[in-house]
Amino acid sequence: MKKNNDNMSARDMENQGSSGFHKFLFHNTGIKICSLIIAIIVWAVIINIDDPYKTRSFNVEVETINESALNSVNKVYEVIEGSTALVKVKGKKSVVDKLRSSDIRATADLSNLSAVNAVTIQPSLRMIPSSEVTLECGQVLRVLLEDRESKQVKVNVISSGTPGEGYTLGECTAKPNMIEVSGGESSVERITSVRVFLNVNGATEDFAKKLTPVAYDENGNKVESGTLSFSSGLVRVFAQILEDKSVPVKVKIMGKPANGYEYISTDCLPETVEIAGTSRKLSNISDIVIPVDITGMTTSSPKLEQDIYISDYLPLGVSAVEGSETVSIRITLEQVIKKNIEIDVKDIKFSAVSDGFGAEIIDNTDTASVLVSGRISILNGISGSSVTPFIDCDNLDEGVYSLPVSVEGLDKSCTVLDSNKLKVRIYKIKHETEPPQDNSTEAPVSTMPPVENTEEPPLPEDGEETEDGTLE
Repeated sequence: MKKNNDNMSARDMENQGSSGFHKFLFHNTGIKICSLIIAIIVWAVIINIDDPYKTRSFNVEVETINESALNSVNKVYEVIEGSTALVKVKGKKSVVDKLRSSDIRATADLSNLSAVNAVTIQPSLRMIPSSEVTLECGQVLRVLLEDRESKQVKVNVISSGTPGEGYTLGECTAKPNMIEVSGGESSVERITSVRVFLNVNGATEDFAKKLTPVAYDENGNKVESGTLSFSSGLVRVFAQILEDKSVPVKVKIMGKPANGYEYISTDCLPETVEIAGTSRKLSNISDIVIPVDITGMTTSSPKLEQDIYISDYLPLGVSAVEGSETVSIRITLEQVIKKNIEIDVKDIKFSAVSDGFGAEIIDNTDTASVLVSGRISILNGISGSSVTPFIDCDNLDEGVYSLPVSVEGLDKSCTVLDSNKLKVRIYKIKHETEPPQDNSTEAPVSTMPPVENTEEPPLPEDGEETEDGTLE
């Protein structure tokens, strides 16, 4: 009996619990629904207050797309307006604040160019955010269209800097050495050269480097245009670094000057030059010989002074160092003239008179002449008083002879062409008597050979002109 009461009590408790939950769930249902709606609204309001919507502006580089639409009609373009765009982004603050310019893309579709060569700029996000944002851009991109033109241009290597001490920059080669330049017709027509700039400062061995080509016009001004492009974006340049060597310069005179002129000397400045090459080639060079032909030259010839290019006399692979490319040479010629030297007969001595004999001049004249040929600068300083006149009496026996007058004291470059012959009596000396005239003082020994006893016509008087034009 007690057990049944316990079972009934448990069942009653279960029924009472179920009834309580039901009453809780469905009691004041309307109020509970309203409370839920209000809670949701309040939550939304709170969320919006903490993360409101905002607008932010970004400056973005404009990208052009579908350029092939212009290439297909052989056109190129250059942007004249709208290379950058102002893009407005609207969205929740938590999203917008995290954006950067690089997250935004602004494009201009060149296939949609209008009649005035303009196209609307379209903004977009590179990545889709978790919250919705909107983008606005009211700008357009404007371009200038031109016909496309291309041409081949030589690549010039422009070096700067100084190699290491004792070294010189040799040949610089570019690969490719010709490059195709394409772009707008107006820009391409201005281009006359393409240059690459190589720095060789401190270099002591060969090296290679990749360089960016740059276009220039005939005045050396850089040609800049957004339409220009090169067939090779980089040019490979090989630089040769050579050793230096100092060598003397020697001038080799060839030929003879015109008649009446004499070669005197050659001056060369500088006397040594710097050359550059590989050590193997430099080891075979001890000097530089420059041959100069003076055949037929006179003192008025223009080539007596000239600049010589050293490279013309260097072997292949050897070059002149900057500053030693040329040497200046000056050749000195002098006119050769003839001059009569007047000699007082009383000053003439006798040479090589045999023992026991004396000599005397028995010509009835006070002066004698000697015709001398030589350089004008030397003969202008020679007179009868500056030479030693004598008559050679070598191996002459007693008698009367017609003997030429010789002179000593002339410069070795001078030549005696002719001289007066005087009558000379050779006589035996008698010890008990004095000779009629004491002219036996022995003159310096002459190197001239003995002269035969032959009569010659006298030379012309002073101041007269000879047949060959010589002024005495």
